Amino acid sequence: MVAAALAVVESEGGDALTMRRIAEQIGVSASSLYGYVENKEELVQLVLEQIMTEIPFPRADQDWQAMLRTWARETLAVFRRHPGVAGLTMGRVPFGPSILTAIERMLAVMRAAGIPDQVAAFAGDLGSLYVAAFAHEQDVTPVADAGEFAAQAGRWLKSLPPDEFPNTVALADQLVAGDGDDRFEWGLDVLIRGLASYLTSPPTTQARWPKASDNPSR
Repeated sequence: MVAAALAVVESEGGDALTMRRIAEQIGVSASSLYGYVENKEELVQLVLEQIMTEIPFPRADQDWQAMLRTWARETLAVFRRHPGVAGLTMGRVPFGPSILTAIERMLAVMRAAGIPDQVAAFAGDLGSLYVAAFAHEQDVTPVADAGEFAAQAGRWLKSLPPDEFPNTVALADQLVAGDGDDRFEWGLDVLIRGLASYLTSPPTTQARWPKASDNPSR
């Protein structure tokens, strides 16, 4: 069932994942599937767990920043190998054995490095959202040739009236610079730099810090 569901998602997208479609893929009746899973949501969670088993567990002997970078890159690679799956994570929290083990290891490394407890607790959710959203955007983009699109966009930006859009015209090349990997790495760097700032600067009320979870000792 999980293999069939994954095949449907990869070829037709997450919206095509229905119990009826999976039953057609396997060659059985839709009602027979409910003897194995309670509903579609349970099947989706099983698909996500299957994907997570392909991501190597974070290594406890790594620097926390290197660990997070490695995890993000390997997760993105898995999403690219299985198009459509990243979209399934939107609005869902996978809590299968593989992701729980990964979370435990990441929390241990970050806490040992002195990252405040609440920062460590939120970091995984923020990082997962960034990687999945990035992968999902690549899955659904209508742009066939990213390089040509960037070149066209750059020429159009430069053609804007410079008196109305002086900064946009001046930075036209920078606005369209880099490929998807460049932008992913830059965004990842921004996130990790932000997490690192909590080692020296405590969270503020403007950050909507959950007071009940404050840990002044960290």
